[in-house]
Amino acid sequence: MALRNPGALDLPVGTAERPDDPRLDAPARVFVSWYDGHERVGCLGSLEPWLTLEQAVARYAVHAGLDPRLPAARASRWHRIVGEISVLGAAQDLAVTGLAAIAEALVPGRDGVIIAAGPRQQVVSLPSAWRQSPRPRDFLVNLMRTAGLSPEHDGPRLRGRIFLAETVLEPLAGPGRGAGTVVAPVVAPAELQLGA
Repeated sequence: MALRNPGALDLPVGTAERPDDPRLDAPARVFVSWYDGHERVGCLGSLEPWLTLEQAVARYAVHAGLDPRLPAARASRWHRIVGEISVLGAAQDLAVTGLAAIAEALVPGRDGVIIAAGPRQQVVSLPSAWRQSPRPRDFLVNLMRTAGLSPEHDGPRLRGRIFLAETVLEPLAGPGRGAGTVVAPVVAPAELQLGA
């Protein structure tokens, strides 16, 4: 795997003791995202619990930092980089189809969304994406365009699934700033199942 920015080797890395938490050893659906201010500079994860939570975070944190689909973070702005870890609940099919009906079914700020217009045309959006687009129809149209789908052509045959997530934000340490964890649960962990 190619190193996108050789200056990354100079980034100070902190240490932390591994918490004694059994959830770290359990399989988990995880996405890791990197942000430079409000701009996402990397995102990668899995909708299936293939890896333990600890393994998934370690793997996706590195690979998301090398995401070729998004602009790379600049070394001069590393002090602004924030990591976001989202642990996803199981996705549930929506009982409705079509852009308008799916938009009506969504709860802004809560629901993560998986939409598909065919067997190979699927795109995912984490609940944190509602910050950029808080209106359901706009949210879905932006998501469709990301996947190369047309709201006019593909909208009527759109299918959707939703999921909940627990999200943790971790700013990188920088000049004059210590590292710290900001927990921003979209929902509490016990509520990761819809209808719970």
